[in-house]
Amino acid sequence: MTVLLSFGEVLVDLLPTDATGKHHQPIAGGAPANVAVGYAKLGGKSYFAGGISVDHYGVMLTAALAEQGVVTDFLAEVPNAATATVLVNLDEQGERTFEFNRNDTADMRYSNQHFDSIPWQGIDIFHLCSNTFTETAIFNTSLYGARRANAFATLVSFDVNLRLSLWQDTSLLSERVEQCFRYTQVLKMSREEADYLAREKSLARARETAGSNGNNSFEDYLLFCLAQGVEVILVTDGANPVQCITAQQRFSVPVPQISAVDTTAAGDSFISGFLFALGLGLEHDLESDLGNLSLKQRLASQAHLEAAVVFATRCGAFTCGQKGAFPALPTLAQVS
Repeated sequence: MTVLLSFGEVLVDLLPTDATGKHHQPIAGGAPANVAVGYAKLGGKSYFAGGISVDHYGVMLTAALAEQGVVTDFLAEVPNAATATVLVNLDEQGERTFEFNRNDTADMRYSNQHFDSIPWQGIDIFHLCSNTFTETAIFNTSLYGARRANAFATLVSFDVNLRLSLWQDTSLLSERVEQCFRYTQVLKMSREEADYLAREKSLARARETAGSNGNNSFEDYLLFCLAQGVEVILVTDGANPVQCITAQQRFSVPVPQISAVDTTAAGDSFISGFLFALGLGLEHDLESDLGNLSLKQRLASQAHLEAAVVFATRCGAFTCGQKGAFPALPTLAQVS
């Protein structure tokens, strides 16, 4: 069985319980934690790594991960640090905005030494996102984890997952994100995130080159990502088709048409579904010989990529129809 290690923040989502938005229910969440849970609920072996508080919320989060089948051996308890929280507000279309309370919280205290204690030989996929790039220390630790994964030939999955409100200095954002590309094999981003990063790269190029207009289009940015060593780029775009881009091929997969209730964990559900399908092989959907390919070989197979993206879109669509994070992530039976 393919083994996933997801790294980053596990936090408390404060979800509105009435139309006024004045009352909220605490629910376990956090993008990389959602991915770990999504992978486990589908039937995969899933670990989560990150700093965890020993306060009431920290105990709740550890229990919530374990209850969903996630192995918590690589959580690092951080005394005297609070649990990160995020106030989630939903509009009539289920789209969300976030207000974070994440000042020196436990999730920011993971270290290189914690990564050194992980038996990487038993990890097939390492997943992270940019929410641990906002402060220098945890950014350096995040890159260290990606380098450790690379050293053991572990496939690295990176979800850009931009949350601008987390950044005190957004001028550091694109450079830090792009530093991670050199260690990344699977890159997931929304079209909005890709356009943002392309614009930032254009502005940076214009500043560096006098007289240059610095134009850097979406297509240019995809080529840049591939040039850094990224093998597969997945671009989601709401209700529009998902684009899958590699150096050799490109295709789109339509997404199921639904009425969204809550999009909070939809992207996390999508990438956990993709990684699960990639690791499982989905032999019943493909020619039997493809099921015997390694993860890296599967990334080069259009048939396998298409099957994995189709499965991922079903996972994301299911999650959009539910409220919350962990509870909204599907089991295999619910999306098969």
